[in-house]
Amino acid sequence: MVPPRPVGRFLTGPPKPSPARAFAGRAVVPGQPALRNVELFDAMPEMNQRACIVTGNNSSLRYLRFARIALSPQQADYAPIQVTMRSTDEGLFYVNRGRALIEADGKVHHLSAYDVLYVGLGASLTIHAAHEPCDISEFRAIDCHTRYPNVLVRHEDIEGTPLVANVGTRRPMSQRTVYKRIDQNVQACRLLFGDTYMAHIGGVGSYPPHFHGPDGPYGLRKDAKEEIYHFRCTSAIEGDTPYVLQNCARPGEPVNTYVHLFDEQAINVTPNYHDTMAPPTVDFMFTWCLGAFTENVREWARIVTRPGYEDEW
Repeated sequence: MVPPRPVGRFLTGPPKPSPARAFAGRAVVPGQPALRNVELFDAMPEMNQRACIVTGNNSSLRYLRFARIALSPQQADYAPIQVTMRSTDEGLFYVNRGRALIEADGKVHHLSAYDVLYVGLGASLTIHAAHEPCDISEFRAIDCHTRYPNVLVRHEDIEGTPLVANVGTRRPMSQRTVYKRIDQNVQACRLLFGDTYMAHIGGVGSYPPHFHGPDGPYGLRKDAKEEIYHFRCTSAIEGDTPYVLQNCARPGEPVNTYVHLFDEQAINVTPNYHDTMAPPTVDFMFTWCLGAFTENVREWARIVTRPGYEDEW
């Protein structure tokens, strides 16, 4: 098992509205004259604010939304963050680093790094830093119709269970541990969530190339899901700018093709095959969140593997 660990520094940036956070990543697709545009997002949090990263207005995502919350009680402008889910929204709050105290529907939950709190439709929350700076990712799914109970999933609760999977054992550089933090252990309408940690610097993640989107002859229809990846990466070379290469080939295309992503960036991987490669000096991890197109059809392993890669799992 690869234990979870902080990757990269705790970074925050200046305020940026959600329309300005979306931009097009571009990749050369062999045999095509035009560059491919891929939906990328600046996921850098803002200190003592809730920053909307992915919305319905700055992305093509039908169900998934993404926000970041960074808090530091040592700063003068610190105040707890209030979040209210709409009556058709479910959500989750994942602590990337630090510790947080989240009051949800009148109950107080103490979260450490790698813990996640699922909240049901219409939940009302107050989020505090627990005596130290903390960094939280908020994912939500919209257009949901069943309220399920709030559930706190601690990292220690899933250690040693089938929710922790060591994968990539056929190829040394693809060895990694996948932590399925919101899976069948939690009742939810659409959400699935986890994080992935690489065994080696310069590793390959999310391999082999696979797809679980809705469109075209390869679409999974009622089993389809959309997905966001959020990357943290760092380089072993001082002063180097770390990056990963994310596959953006689409089912039916004859070749894989990759787009650059940098530290604290996110990508909508729904339309594409997805696997991730890093240069030999780069260590990376990523959180992933899926939103099911059909409520309560949340089996994340319903996928299409790129032809020829079926035995790479």
